[in-house]
Amino acid sequence: MLMGKSLMPEVGSLAWAPLSAIDEVEIFDRYNGVPTLGVIKAHGGAHLYWRAFGYTGDFSLWLYVPLSPEDLASVEQDEGAGILDQIVFRSPRRRYVTVGVAHRHRLIFEREWALPPGLEQNQVLEPVASFAIEALTIAAKQSLPASRRELVRRAKEAVKELVSC
Repeated sequence: MLMGKSLMPEVGSLAWAPLSAIDEVEIFDRYNGVPTLGVIKAHGGAHLYWRAFGYTGDFSLWLYVPLSPEDLASVEQDEGAGILDQIVFRSPRRRYVTVGVAHRHRLIFEREWALPPGLEQNQVLEPVASFAIEALTIAAKQSLPASRRELVRRAKEAVKELVSC
């Protein structure tokens, strides 16, 4: 099982199934029928996927966290809201994760990021959103097609709105 390697989601994929070749998608929670929390198994590794912050319009913010064999065993024992403990909330170590932004449930943007250790549940939103805003700002300045640049700009505004809620 691979450990510590970040998942590189494919833009255009469903946020909860972000690769074209997935061995298994486990769903632990849904919102209005849409998966929001679970585990993806692909390429010999496992990743927790979590819609970290709800919807602003049609945009949502996702985290993809590589799971060690011990993490995976813990997740499979819990399969409830507590699975985020020690993996995202109060993680004893820094974790390299992928932050994804989805529009209408499809990924439009992804970047790797180092999730700081020890964050409580109420402390996660600000650093994740700040990173996403910074990364989206940089992306919007690149030479993208006009329609893609506009989508990235709108995503940045949506993430800012998530932070202000």
